[in-house]
Amino acid sequence: MNEIKAVIFDLDGTLISLEVDFNDLRRRLGIQHGPVWEAILEMEGEDRCQAERLLLDTELAGAQRCRVMPGARELLAQLDAVDIPCGILTRNCREAVRIVSDRHGFTVEAVLARGDAQMKPKPDGVIELARRLDVPPHNALVVGDYLFDVEAGRRAGSTTALFIEDRPTPDYAHIADYVIRDLLEVVQIIARHNGHGTKDA
Repeated sequence: MNEIKAVIFDLDGTLISLEVDFNDLRRRLGIQHGPVWEAILEMEGEDRCQAERLLLDTELAGAQRCRVMPGARELLAQLDAVDIPCGILTRNCREAVRIVSDRHGFTVEAVLARGDAQMKPKPDGVIELARRLDVPPHNALVVGDYLFDVEAGRRAGSTTALFIEDRPTPDYAHIADYVIRDLLEVVQIIARHNGHGTKDA
């Protein structure tokens, strides 16, 4: 069992909720199903420009009214207190991350947003964030609320925790190392990996 020396979080649906209706966004973009960004990349010319603008405007509006997920502040404070560095790896734009950080005072050591690295489910962002946090990827815990978070973490060789809160357990949950309903369970995971607690991480 690998020691956990850093935590990499997804943003929307994990630390905060952007309060964005992605089904409505897909409808407005003419996307039948699947990830929004990948569908936009398939568009061309003016259609793609308009779609990118709509996505950006939707994200920024969501960031302005976002809510903090239960336990997120407490978890970040606990990890900071025991010197476990944290990063954020998100498919959202960097400006949305900045708005969220300014509004809610989130402070992490490193952030990779859309356009900064190959996006999840590719492992590149996890690997790069681990490098910036000065730990090998196998000593990082990746925490997120969706399949892509788990896949990116697994491909990077990291431990993974799927955060589902009060949702039904998804059919891909079995590929995560842990399934959690409370963000503060992250502390227990770290304690399990590090022996007697997080202080020795």
